[in-house]
Amino acid sequence: TAIASFARYAGSSITIGDISKQMVEGWQLWLKEQGVKLNTISCYMRSLRSVINHSDMPPVVSTAFNTVFTGSLKTDKRSMSTSDLQKLRTLQLPKGSSLCFARDLFLFCVYALGMPFVDVAFLRKKQIVNGYIEYQRHKTRQPIRVKIEPQMQRIIKRYSPPDSAYVFPILTRGSMKEYETVRNRYNRHLRQISKIAGLHRSLTSYVARHSWASMAYSNNVDLAVISKALGHSNTETTMVYIREIDDNRIDMANRKLLGTITKTTHH
Repeated sequence: TAIASFARYAGSSITIGDISKQMVEGWQLWLKEQGVKLNTISCYMRSLRSVINHSDMPPVVSTAFNTVFTGSLKTDKRSMSTSDLQKLRTLQLPKGSSLCFARDLFLFCVYALGMPFVDVAFLRKKQIVNGYIEYQRHKTRQPIRVKIEPQMQRIIKRYSPPDSAYVFPILTRGSMKEYETVRNRYNRHLRQISKIAGLHRSLTSYVARHSWASMAYSNNVDLAVISKALGHSNTETTMVYIREIDDNRIDMANRKLLGTITKTTHH
């Protein structure tokens, strides 16, 4: 994704040897103008730098990234509470409207183990096998298998176009450029929906994934299970999704442990 973005900015004929400090700085500015968040920009920069470092180019090329952002900013709380999700699920929206479709896609992402929106958009009917969705994460190529629960099946049945290879009528050409346009529109609709529903936070495509992870962790699902469901190669990545959970669970656990230590034993 990073390389595709850089090619759109600098031109598809660009070579690694052509990359300069000025070009990378210009790419960063261009990304900001496109509305790309700083943490995503950082991810793109580090990804392209990694490609260069694994090439045969002299090390001087990688210094082109010394003046651009490659760090990490603390993000706002991204997960939703169960009550907000229930409010979203029961929200009355005009049937057949783009807002109703966006809301149902968001819920599908939550129901499907926090499935990323990009994978939902590119999901094909042939990837549904014996009641399971089998796909590789677009970002990491990690294989994931999701059992289709009744809530998911209802949404599939409601929107699945009979004359398309895709499960949902999101893409037609199937290009990343088309996807980015669709994702931006999807996020605009989600922001509208959050205002209509009176939620205290703005919805984005990422919130569904974080919400599933947080709910699973709050319901004592093992960290390794959550990590596998999200398609993470290690639990350290998963911790980014659940680190925002408040300390009440830790407080309760400690109270319970201390209770076993200080409990009076009667003889």
